[in-house]
Amino acid sequence: MVDKPVKVEVRNGKGIAKGDDIGGYDRWEIEVQRTAQGSLPSLGKVTAVLFYCSPQPSNFFEQELRVYRTDDGSEIGSTPTFDTTPELPPQYQQKSLVVKDGRVAADVKFYGPEDSHADGPSILRHVTWTWRDGHFITHVVDTGSEDRGAVDLSHQPITVTGMGPLKMGMSRGDAAKAIGSPIPGKEGRRVCTDFSVEGGPKGLLLRFASDRLVAIYVIPPATTISTRSGIHIGSTRDDVLDTYAGKVTATTPDYGGEELVFAPAAPEFAGKVIMFSMSNDVVEAFIAGERDWARFAPSCGAPE
Repeated sequence: MVDKPVKVEVRNGKGIAKGDDIGGYDRWEIEVQRTAQGSLPSLGKVTAVLFYCSPQPSNFFEQELRVYRTDDGSEIGSTPTFDTTPELPPQYQQKSLVVKDGRVAADVKFYGPEDSHADGPSILRHVTWTWRDGHFITHVVDTGSEDRGAVDLSHQPITVTGMGPLKMGMSRGDAAKAIGSPIPGKEGRRVCTDFSVEGGPKGLLLRFASDRLVAIYVIPPATTISTRSGIHIGSTRDDVLDTYAGKVTATTPDYGGEELVFAPAAPEFAGKVIMFSMSNDVVEAFIAGERDWARFAPSCGAPE
């Protein structure tokens, strides 16, 4: 926000910065959100500190994760920033910060293609940092079942890139590990297979092709599963058009009816869509994922 560092006195984890050095704001509200202690290879005992800064008046905030030597308080370094748009930076989940097993680790939520600044980010990932050659190296992995138990998919919104810890391109084994539940059966003889999750919501199908998750398919009775923007089976045609204003194309398939296709404009989501099958101007099913596979016809086979 400014070119030169600003000194802030922090007491009981909070502080206020004022003056001409903080840019066009009345004040910065500073907070130490969490500290975590442990040991890192070649560094010894360290303390990781998650800082929070909210310039006022504004509707945004910044977070920064820095690591210090526990014995003398000297700063070792900060973790690298994430390669995301500056307007929608990811958010650290402060209670998850730990120093464990030779790593600094935290859960971080990233913005997906349907997320807005008002609603906040929806994609939860587990991030770790290791110290190497004088700086921290970032390792980002999808959230999985380790130490978390099975994921309740009935409460996970669907985007073009996946559903909760499920990400397009995952193998079936990695997907099962990520959600903490088996995905039983063998791939059928067709080019793609729609699998159900053991113990998962009825009507939720994971489409795999050559052992890659390529789409997520929702059919009745899964009427409560929705997209990140809240569209679900039973939503009206106007709901879809209003929600994805200007980004929906209507098509008429050979078998009749109507399909509404949402295709995000951002380059990083190119080639991925959410397709809604309509009946009497109401969503009767929808499928999200890679454009070549997120289709209702020809259908994929059931597992053997």
